[in-house]
Amino acid sequence: MNRLLLILICCIPISTLAQIGNVCVDSNRVNPYYQCNNPEFNPVCGCDNVTYRNGCEMTNVGGVNYPSPFENGVCQSDFFFYFFSPNPVIDRIDFSMQFADQKTTTASLQIYNIFGHLVFYRLLTNITSSPSFPQTIYFNDLQSGVYVMLVQAGGVYKHSKFIKHTY
Repeated sequence: MNRLLLILICCIPISTLAQIGNVCVDSNRVNPYYQCNNPEFNPVCGCDNVTYRNGCEMTNVGGVNYPSPFENGVCQSDFFFYFFSPNPVIDRIDFSMQFADQKTTTASLQIYNIFGHLVFYRLLTNITSSPSFPQTIYFNDLQSGVYVMLVQAGGVYKHSKFIKHTY
């Protein structure tokens, strides 16, 4: 009886310590299909060192419990973060971009068709490390199809695919 009591007394502190630690990502909350219907572009660096479009996306899509205490906005490891909507595109997109703290340079936005031909180019000069209003970019001249958007800044390249659809 004394041995059983001793084992219980030793195990209780161990199980209690498991509940005290701050867990960054709650795997029960991760839902990649969750729709944050708030179009707000306010980047948040999560405690997992991943940049999310806003707090809703960080909490519900990534399952992240709290933002990074050392970062404000875009994570330093990401250098910059961008978001555009809608996808599929009909005639225009709303494009938002933000650099990490104290990182600013010119950026370029390039659109390639499925054959690898450059069909659109824009130099982005007014991007900062603060959230800004989205820029409207018109794609009236693009034909219906699949395109690749390439954003380049400071030697860092990021890309996204989108569909252009014309009725």
